[in-house]
Amino acid sequence: MSSDLRKAILENISIEELLREEGFEVIPRGRKLTVKGHDSLVITPDKGVFTWNSRGFAGSVIDLYMRLHGCDARTAMTALRKRLPEYSRQHAAGPEPRQREPPKPEEKKPLVLPKKDNSKWSRVYAYLIAARKITPTVVKWLVQQKTIYPDERGNLCYVGRNAQGTVNYCARKGTLTPKDGQKGFRNVVEGSDYEHRCVMNARPQHTKLIVTEAAVDAWSFASMLELHGLDFRDYTYLSLECTYEGPLGKFLEENPQVKTIYLGQDADEAGLKSRDRCRDLLKERQYSGKVIDKLPDARAPGCKDWNDALKYYLEQQRIREQSEPSREPIMEPAPGLELTP
Repeated sequence: MSSDLRKAILENISIEELLREEGFEVIPRGRKLTVKGHDSLVITPDKGVFTWNSRGFAGSVIDLYMRLHGCDARTAMTALRKRLPEYSRQHAAGPEPRQREPPKPEEKKPLVLPKKDNSKWSRVYAYLIAARKITPTVVKWLVQQKTIYPDERGNLCYVGRNAQGTVNYCARKGTLTPKDGQKGFRNVVEGSDYEHRCVMNARPQHTKLIVTEAAVDAWSFASMLELHGLDFRDYTYLSLECTYEGPLGKFLEENPQVKTIYLGQDADEAGLKSRDRCRDLLKERQYSGKVIDKLPDARAPGCKDWNDALKYYLEQQRIREQSEPSREPIMEPAPGLELTP
């Protein structure tokens, strides 16, 4: 990315403007600014910088976008460039005029869900049950809840809903095994709500929330609950879709009844940092409920996330059952999954 683009972003997009567009309420604090519910976030408007003391980072509007969306600088600048509708034209035409109106914020586009193709269900079932090992009961429940469906290319579409039950987030994952060295297809549908991300099975009576980095990890966690005799339907699931903690704060604003939060991010450095930031956020919000870390089975080799943990657990069950065919299947608790019913 060019230094000219970086300069244009820093000169034309303010931190407070970005925060408002992301759904935060910016409030004055003397000559500086802060955000409602985040007193440790301090913005210095005349210098175009911020400091988020409780989370230990600071910087420019580009740094803030990177943190809010869990992306790198190139991705952040590409996204922010779209908020500069005049940049490309002016850059090609030469120096900018000294006096001009600031660019207007890009209007948020409505969420249009990918078209459903019922002829592609077999690919979704094979991906979830055969490849990912999600239990058939959980998959059936996801279908009944209209949380998942196949699109015209056979991709898995999954949705999140707001407090009113309206779909406000949709992402797609490829169902074919990627070739060596390649990443599988993944796409967040334009118009999705990045502030809330993917909330599944939210109910006013639910007091227990499970937080994961990805939807498939949430479904894996639900499968583990089923395998251990717990009703996975009693839990609400929040997929951050990355490691950014912001959606947890949004969820709690609308669901103060939640009394127990299970942090189920990955068991790697990024996941551990995400847990720490979630705890900082909860402390900042003066959350009084229980917060419990739920790491995948640390004794399983290469077990990084909850889908890895589910696969490992099922494989160990299969080995035990084959070695002791005359006995009833042994359902030993998976380490790290001792949840309070």
